[in-house]
Amino acid sequence: MRTSSARPRIGVTSRFRQNIRSHSIHEGYVEQVTRAGGLPLVIPCADADGDLCTSYLSLLDGLLLTGGEDMDPAYCSGTVRQPGYTYHPRRDAFEKRLAGSALDAGIPTLGICRGAQVLHTVTGNPLIGHVPDVNGGRVAHRTSLTETSRHSVTLAEDSKVARAYGERTLKVTSYHHQGLGEQTPGGIRWRVTARADDSLAEAIEREGDAEGGAEGDAGRAPWAVGVLWHPELPADDGPADGAGERTDPLIAAFVAAAAAS
Repeated sequence: MRTSSARPRIGVTSRFRQNIRSHSIHEGYVEQVTRAGGLPLVIPCADADGDLCTSYLSLLDGLLLTGGEDMDPAYCSGTVRQPGYTYHPRRDAFEKRLAGSALDAGIPTLGICRGAQVLHTVTGNPLIGHVPDVNGGRVAHRTSLTETSRHSVTLAEDSKVARAYGERTLKVTSYHHQGLGEQTPGGIRWRVTARADDSLAEAIEREGDAEGGAEGDAGRAPWAVGVLWHPELPADDGPADGAGERTDPLIAAFVAAAAAS
């Protein structure tokens, strides 16, 4: 049991690099969670075993779903496999089960890039298979297969992302080509709380169940946010803290929600 003074335990998902048989994670996730006051616990990319997911979640105060490979069409709708892109079906199965269990339990959850897509799909919604096919290249959501891009997003008023950053427009680091499709009717609903200049969704926040269940205190839905940008990566603007590194406000808000849960 975590004491009131202990750091909240944040589970951070990892990817499996088949060529070197290694579980791995970008250092930015660990550094940002630590800087925000959390205790990062890296979760290996395991098989989608229900007992294993339950055991992991029993240790956690919050769950961070990280970026990585495209989601395989076997685990999401609205897309097909494309040449030149990497897929990891085992990771898809595991993270969807982990994310679904976290949402059911009301555990504070933050999905980053692929992680936002996991949250979107586990609640029954489709992906956009290839963003350039639908936005005509109006906004570059990544520069190439190996290069990030920087673009603006507009944040919804009175949203968690707007409250975290304290502004309505934001320049973000982006590296994705799959997007979030239109929601389908179902249980957990998402509010789109950020859009790029091409009108595509860039952030979603949990609204609660259609039947009014799974609500948190004071009628609020449990804390769950997904963003398609990469707050764990260094930004070329914004204030720096005393250590010379920028603490991302959204990750800080997520860790605070986990501490309060």
